[in-house]
Amino acid sequence: MKKYQLIIGLITIYALFMTLYFGLDLLKEGQSIRFWITLTVEALVIILAYFALKKRDYYREQRKKEMKDL
Repeated sequence: MKKYQLIIGLITIYALFMTLYFGLDLLKEGQSIRFWITLTVEALVIILAYFALKKRDYYREQRKKEMKDL
């Protein structure tokens, strides 16, 4: 398992916990729009972080290969 996958996995678990912990209260209070907006933004941030960390890991591996070739 790569480092970025572990980080994203932990962030996703945290986001799911927070959604269940606070999101259910929002739904009970009738704030469903706020719940869905928050959930959408969390998912978007996780997806963007996944691609950013994956790209960073790719460049790091490329740099290591170049250093070995020198």
